[in-house]
Amino acid sequence: MNHIANPPPSVIPSRRSFLGTAAGGLTLAMTLPAVRSATAKGETQTALNAYVQITSDDRVVVVVPGVEIGQGVYTGLPKILCEELEADWEKLEIKLATANEVYANPNKKRQSTGNSDAIIGYMPGLLKTGAQAREMLIGAAAAGWKVNASQCRAENGKIFHDASSRMTTFGAVAAAAAKRPIPAEPKLKSPEQWKLIGKDFTRKDTPAKVDGSAPFGADIAAEGLLVATLTTSPVFGGQVKSFDRDAAMAVKGVVALVDIDNGSGTGGLAAVAQNFHQARKALDAAKIEWDNKGSDNWSSADYSRTMRAGLDETAKPVPPMKRGDVEAALASAVKKMEAIYEVPLLAHACMEPMATTVLVTDDACMMWTPTQQQGAAHELTAKLTGLPMEKVTLQNTFAGGGFGRKWEMDFTRQAVQIGMAMKGRPVRMYWTREEDIQHDYYRPAYVARFRGGLDKDNNLIALQARLSGQSLLAYQKRPAPIDFTAVGGTLPMGYGIPNTLSEYVEKNPNVPVGFWRSVGSSHNVFFAESIIDEMAALAGRDPLEFRKSMLKSKARDLAVLDLLAEKSGWGKTKVPGQGLGLAYTPGFGSILAEVAQVSVKNGQLRVEKITCVADCGTLIEPRNVVAQIESGIVYGLSAALLDEITVEKGAVKQSNFFDYPMITLANMPELDIHLIPSKEKPGGVGEASVPGIAPAIANAIFAATGQRIRKLPLKNAGLSIA
Repeated sequence: MNHIANPPPSVIPSRRSFLGTAAGGLTLAMTLPAVRSATAKGETQTALNAYVQITSDDRVVVVVPGVEIGQGVYTGLPKILCEELEADWEKLEIKLATANEVYANPNKKRQSTGNSDAIIGYMPGLLKTGAQAREMLIGAAAAGWKVNASQCRAENGKIFHDASSRMTTFGAVAAAAAKRPIPAEPKLKSPEQWKLIGKDFTRKDTPAKVDGSAPFGADIAAEGLLVATLTTSPVFGGQVKSFDRDAAMAVKGVVALVDIDNGSGTGGLAAVAQNFHQARKALDAAKIEWDNKGSDNWSSADYSRTMRAGLDETAKPVPPMKRGDVEAALASAVKKMEAIYEVPLLAHACMEPMATTVLVTDDACMMWTPTQQQGAAHELTAKLTGLPMEKVTLQNTFAGGGFGRKWEMDFTRQAVQIGMAMKGRPVRMYWTREEDIQHDYYRPAYVARFRGGLDKDNNLIALQARLSGQSLLAYQKRPAPIDFTAVGGTLPMGYGIPNTLSEYVEKNPNVPVGFWRSVGSSHNVFFAESIIDEMAALAGRDPLEFRKSMLKSKARDLAVLDLLAEKSGWGKTKVPGQGLGLAYTPGFGSILAEVAQVSVKNGQLRVEKITCVADCGTLIEPRNVVAQIESGIVYGLSAALLDEITVEKGAVKQSNFFDYPMITLANMPELDIHLIPSKEKPGGVGEASVPGIAPAIANAIFAATGQRIRKLPLKNAGLSIA
């Protein structure tokens, strides 16, 4: 086997041997809420979800169970554990996880990162495990001193017996602590005693990302390393028909050409060479001819017409979104209206395109990858190589953005296919930006029709929604009676509207779709908060007051809206051509609302300011929460103003940032973020601020001009973007 630089950490212990000594120290894996896992004998075991090592030389090392995709878990999760452990935070060492079921998120029962639930899922177990380790260390020290453990305390990586002024370090007693029983119910601190949680520190990944030492999927150095890049059929479902193998192999440095596929019916070709440019040149020289298999007769324009026609077809009702008698309420309404909204396909456009480094040998496989699904990628790699799971080591790297894109398995599959063809030599595979934009798993396109009715007092008494578009779960061959990744949030249930009905019409083209940051909320909040604003206008009521009137029993939500009104200057007179728009977007366990301030002059739209107020429950790191909210706003802003994926003749037209642009500093509005302190359970923040931007801006345009925007992106609404 070739020597690999940046070697992976040794494989973690099995669930049966999670507590033991390591280099004279303490190795402790955390017991979180039990995950039932039947063995051959029917035995039920506790799945372990994180890993702590304390060495005899006082190093405390924590493994982060999830992937760091910029959201801050590399700092946040160890901070939670160390709050109870009382380790020296400044000296703490952190390692990225390997794939292993002991790291499963209790909420998912799988090792994966997504849905903004890393803190939510891991926090209770991390606190308990930190406390267990602390009590074991204190108990070991007390036994050595022959004093009662209740007379000792841990602080900053040390243990003290104040009555005798004795002190020892974690490392000095780690081996003895490893032999002690794990306390079943350790005493936890009260939130008032927390020293780390709720405080801001420099993120643990910042130094490495600043000096360039942080390992990403395409950063792994290795002796004998080869580089691969690839191209797949521009038409979804197409295959390689023929290519000039001799011309491609004649390119200097080229080692091999490898057939690859994305696992969803689209084929392609990879070139392996001494460097990227040689591999890219080989693919150009190959002059590939594609067999499109009749899939080149599909376009976005055709699909838009198909979705709109679907609004008049038989639909599936969405059970949790049915309340009262919407037809009767609409019939009795004094005022009513109907509106149709539409959103396009969207790409993820991560800063880091797909990249993975892999080494396959006859009896083992090592992979370095930024996947969001460590467990599934581990299983797929074992299946493709034919190796047993224990012979496959999947080491997480940092990820340059995820947003749901690195949840998919296509790049894992392709890397393994290439690695198997180059058995015995490490291969670094990475995509071009063009491949990334044109072969994404896109946010599906949707059309929605809403009907709403008001009573004589201008209260909203009925709201009916019908959604038409693609089922993500159906595409992934996980059909369900109702796909809540499509319909989730179609109706704004938080308002307590007495009569509601949501329906869904599936229209499934051969377009690869996947999870996109905030998933169903990314489109449905635009629909829902737009229709709520339109109903407020029909009622002749202030949009903020209209919303608050339907949230009378929700103190946290009202507090968010009240502070938002204050901070955004809601209700104050604005200059002509300027408007404020509101969106209220509870989700992911957090409560957020946003106000967009826009100006429209001579057909030019400028988003001047976004004010956001959030109650995210207990804050692990306030500064990082603000950063994540800002990140979500920027991401949602690009989609709202500029972005769409369009398909013609079965192929994506866009190819890079010149035709799939991101917001730049030149057109970035001022951001004003406010967090409401809370003692509630922590909520998710990585996705929570994305959905509200589009409706807030669209509602602000109406306030400024009287023009209603019902189709995204806004650049297609006859407005130029300043």
